[in-house]
Amino acid sequence: MNCVIPFTKEVKFKSNIAEILSISLEHDYTVNDNELLGNFTVSGEYKSHEVSVNRESFDFVLPFSVNLTNEIDPETIDFEITDFTYELKDSCTLQVNIEYSVKAKELERSEVFEEVSTTEEEQAEEVMEEVLNEPIKDEVEEERKEEKEMVEEERNVAVPTMDEEKIEELKDDMEQEENVILKAVENKENDFVTYHIHIMKENETIESVCTKYNVSSSLLENYNDLKNITYGEKIIIPEIDE
Repeated sequence: MNCVIPFTKEVKFKSNIAEILSISLEHDYTVNDNELLGNFTVSGEYKSHEVSVNRESFDFVLPFSVNLTNEIDPETIDFEITDFTYELKDSCTLQVNIEYSVKAKELERSEVFEEVSTTEEEQAEEVMEEVLNEPIKDEVEEERKEEKEMVEEERNVAVPTMDEEKIEELKDDMEQEENVILKAVENKENDFVTYHIHIMKENETIESVCTKYNVSSSLLENYNDLKNITYGEKIIIPEIDE
């Protein structure tokens, strides 16, 4: 990345400007995600009347931002002011003209792919855990609750004289059914061995995404809310191990 960016800003003084006696320019910036955010600080002294001997100071902070691409290494950013001029537009308006350059090392395609894949994998793991595991856990808990209620009902109503041997048999039956449920949960979690995270692009449709990944829309609906999907949102694309 190597670009030169012009920046022009008019600043208003609270009093009349007869002459700019001195002026300086400073800057600072930070990198946030894919954006460079910073401030230009323009300061100096001026006099409000031509015959005045008094020097008055001024200080203005001018924010700026630069969109960065995903293909650069933020650690290699080189920021430089290449030109700075100013002019009085009227008796209380100062126009500053700044030109600055932003340079950065571009990442190799393999580096970009590795970084994006790692991030998407982490996001997908969180989404899959929430989408697949949580409802199933709730289902298991509900089954356990129902089984316990059934046991209590049988103990209190159906077989009030039930002995300890019968109670143990019921407990064994409960444990066996719970194991069956948990085994089904494990099998469901192992159905998907790989998956993708697709970010919706402009003018893309669910039909075009299905065609691209060779999946059906009904399969996508199991893991995504497709009713109001919009540009920039992420979709889980499961790949079934046949």
